[in-house]
Amino acid sequence: MSSGIYIAAAGAVAQSNALDTTSNNIANASTAGFHGDRITFREALTAAKSADVSVVGGGSARVDTMSGALTQTGNPLDLALEGDGMIGVQTPNGPRYTRAGNFQLDQTGRLVTADGNQVRGEGGAPIVVPPETKTISVGVDGSVTADGTAVGKIELVNFASRQLKREGASLFSATGKPIAGAAPTVREGMLESSNVNVVRGVVDLVKVSRQYESLMRVIQGYHDVESRAARDIGGPK
Repeated sequence: MSSGIYIAAAGAVAQSNALDTTSNNIANASTAGFHGDRITFREALTAAKSADVSVVGGGSARVDTMSGALTQTGNPLDLALEGDGMIGVQTPNGPRYTRAGNFQLDQTGRLVTADGNQVRGEGGAPIVVPPETKTISVGVDGSVTADGTAVGKIELVNFASRQLKREGASLFSATGKPIAGAAPTVREGMLESSNVNVVRGVVDLVKVSRQYESLMRVIQGYHDVESRAARDIGGPK
């Protein structure tokens, strides 16, 4: 089999991965705190037929850490982060991290995410607001007060993008310990918008789709050539 078909197939797989990633970014363009993924490609050597043939790797996704725009909501439980960092939340699968700050109180007064996961305080403790509290405020350092009384401080952590693995639209798991650095600033009554540029995303989607289709035509062309060659060689003399 010609090495060209291997090169085209590797390129098609890479573009298919890019297509999935770009589509997911566009689908979450209106999700609060969503940070899009970026695909990076690498050249890989292959021993298929020829040691000097190189193909593109399948591509690996990394989280785009650029912040999204902040939108004023006026809801004291809506929190946005300025600067690098994430808010810790407790899930059934263990600690996870998010920048989607559209929080609320559950029936027991715990501060939770829109999905019902507990927002972690320092040390992993829950942040509980007493019943009949009239005023809740959150400081720039994540400290939470209820009617002027401190009830906890939101866990703020920072990881390198290579440490993060996406779990759904707004949650991330992390490998290793948080990195040192300045903590992000918490903005009360605001939400961070998605950092996905829809126009750029649509342009990328069209470009990737066309590249994928072109590579599939190349693969089909190689298949047709080799099929004809096989018929001609194997036909009657």
